[in-house]
Amino acid sequence: MEIQHREEHLSCLDYNRPSPTRFKYLTFPSRHLPQSVEIQRSTIVFLLEGTILITCDEFTDKPLHSGEMALFPVHSCCYIKIVTPGRFVSCAFTEPLNFCNRFTFRNLYRHIPEGFRYDYTTLDIHSRLEEFLTPLAHYLEDGIGCTHFHEMKGQELFLLFRAYYSSEVLSTFFFPLLGEEMDFKNWIRGNYSRFLTAKEFAAETHMSTDTFKRTFKKVFRTPFHTWITEQKARLVYRDILMGELSFAEIADRYHFSSQAYLSTFCKKHFEKTPLEVRHSSSNLIIP
Repeated sequence: MEIQHREEHLSCLDYNRPSPTRFKYLTFPSRHLPQSVEIQRSTIVFLLEGTILITCDEFTDKPLHSGEMALFPVHSCCYIKIVTPGRFVSCAFTEPLNFCNRFTFRNLYRHIPEGFRYDYTTLDIHSRLEEFLTPLAHYLEDGIGCTHFHEMKGQELFLLFRAYYSSEVLSTFFFPLLGEEMDFKNWIRGNYSRFLTAKEFAAETHMSTDTFKRTFKKVFRTPFHTWITEQKARLVYRDILMGELSFAEIADRYHFSSQAYLSTFCKKHFEKTPLEVRHSSSNLIIP
């Protein structure tokens, strides 16, 4: 539907200006060319129609069906495989919004169920939330892109989360964004591709190497070397799969001395050659 004063709207300085919260509406066919993108902001995907498989960091091919939502945490390595055509609304945010004046986002940490183990939690879209998303998709399709619109809708979305989902359910969904050491964790996730060794990370965080390793293991619950190798494997797999870089460029980007070493790395971690990984790249999209 055509919006009024369209020219004035599109020429406004607030149109498509970067804002803390940004919504997008996307339809996807049965096939879609691969796209590569970094998850620079945490993103919630609300699947309105269709079925997709989500790979996000260590979680592979997690199904998401129509009427469900999923979270892509900031700095994660994510992509989607299309199973059936459909459409979704996504909400990207630099910082999670407070649910209301009396309940901040950080309050969720206290409501994580005892013994909870995260296995990429998805949620059903509540009927009231669906009533919010349906007209929102129309507004976005019509071209409303004012930063104030996105900010107001972001506040409304988190208010609806508070109104229609329990604190325990929300804590399991937003679990990757919760914790007492989130500043440290987010800094590591945002910079791990810049450094190669624990000594380099330690120097940047003004810690001794041993202190850094102890802090890292406490926060990530795994040794630094194990975690950094896993991250490298995920990024290598993603770049091969997306097909935007040659194997030589990928070998150079991740400091392999030759393409032969890249191939050895792939066989060890994926049980496939780089070429076999690339041939499995059909039906991928990035929100």
